[in-house]
Amino acid sequence: MARNNVRFWLIPLALAVSGMLAFAATWASADRIERSLHPHVRAALDDAGMRSADVTMDGRDAVISDVPEGRSERVEAVVGGIEGVRGVDVREKQMTDAQRRAQSSIDRVLERAPIRFAAYSTELKGASSRAIAQLADVMRSTPPELRFRIGGHAAQVPELNQRQARELSRGRAEAVATALVEAGVNHRRLTTIAHADTQPAGGDRSNGSAAEDRRDRRVEITVL
Repeated sequence: MARNNVRFWLIPLALAVSGMLAFAATWASADRIERSLHPHVRAALDDAGMRSADVTMDGRDAVISDVPEGRSERVEAVVGGIEGVRGVDVREKQMTDAQRRAQSSIDRVLERAPIRFAAYSTELKGASSRAIAQLADVMRSTPPELRFRIGGHAAQVPELNQRQARELSRGRAEAVATALVEAGVNHRRLTTIAHADTQPAGGDRSNGSAAEDRRDRRVEITVL
């Protein structure tokens, strides 16, 4: 009888141990996935110009918070395209009224007078000087706590590899920052980021036309 009782208790004990081992294995696997995906998601967001966004991984699901207002679709496309990511939960950071007004003013300036560059060059085209002056006026008129991130872009052309495109886009962003400082903007309010050729202005670059190349040789400015 005693032997039967021992066997009776061994069965649930074995089941409990098996369950604990399975749970531990699942948890360890999820932890490995998180640690593997997190740096890829972080790097992709940085390249997309969203360094302020916060990344949390729950297994293969990404939670992206503090996303600039109006950038949710872009974040979903960037993070959702990473191999291994299953789902993307985007949480936008609402802009203050001052940030929203500043961003709207900057967007209007760049829409009316886009900053353009010659092919393979970081030199501002002559017509860009008007945009620089107007942008400087906008920035100087905003609350001093606002910051501005200048993102440089390059066209997708066979003559440039990824490293060269990144260096070119960085040079363009820095050229605009230098021009804004010379126009009276405090350099501490400006940061730059290089997007290389990863963000074509028109999205799809299937045509590869000269007009598309001109649009892609640009900078974008984000209020922080």
